[in-house]
Amino acid sequence: MTNTLDRASPVPLYFQLKQIIIEKIEHNEWDPGQPIPSEQELQDTYGLSRTTVRQALSELVIEGRLVRQRGRGTFIVQNKLTHTPQKPQGLVRLMIDRGLRPGWRVLSLEWTTPPYEVQHLLQIEPDTQALYIRRLRLASDQPIGYHQVWLPPGIAGQINHDALQEGDSLAYLRHLPAVARGHTIRTIEAIAAEAAEAELLGISEGEPLLLIQRLLCDSDGVPIELMEALYCGNQFKYQIILPNAD
Repeated sequence: MTNTLDRASPVPLYFQLKQIIIEKIEHNEWDPGQPIPSEQELQDTYGLSRTTVRQALSELVIEGRLVRQRGRGTFIVQNKLTHTPQKPQGLVRLMIDRGLRPGWRVLSLEWTTPPYEVQHLLQIEPDTQALYIRRLRLASDQPIGYHQVWLPPGIAGQINHDALQEGDSLAYLRHLPAVARGHTIRTIEAIAAEAAEAELLGISEGEPLLLIQRLLCDSDGVPIELMEALYCGNQFKYQIILPNAD
């Protein structure tokens, strides 16, 4: 395994450092979830400038091999959590199986006039207020997802407040018969983290996020809940199981 730089080589030094780090990961010298040496330690060990070290680390973050956690350092990416919506509590079960402690942190719960798009999707009048809930999804107290939820007035008074801090993302609504008989429309897209979102998730601005929008409706198609969830792209993937096409 290469552990030294060849300064006579035409290969850029930052790229050589990248290969050293990749080899350490692939040969299990550094384990998933483990912090790597600091930028200063890498500079001292390999006799490199800060710019060279940062370029190597930045590319590894973009490639999904490393993740920066604000105030904590740079870590080897763990195998991504895989959410399969067809399996109830799939993500919760997966976290438990990995030895992680699933949980939630409620950031706010308030009545507000939602944006136009939310009004349209919830089929409520422009002057109608909705219950707005913001939560962080946690894995052993570390944030992996940021959830925003809007509930129409008829549903807001029926939620299970205790379940906002436990279970799956719908635990606080699962006692409602309309949820069991309804259907869900999901959309998924990739976005870049803005400053506020990055701070909540402990990542750097501009890092990839997976945006999942969920519109939950009852059996008559009347909206019950609109959720927008952001998950760190280097920690999370979304799996959908479909029947074979004809």
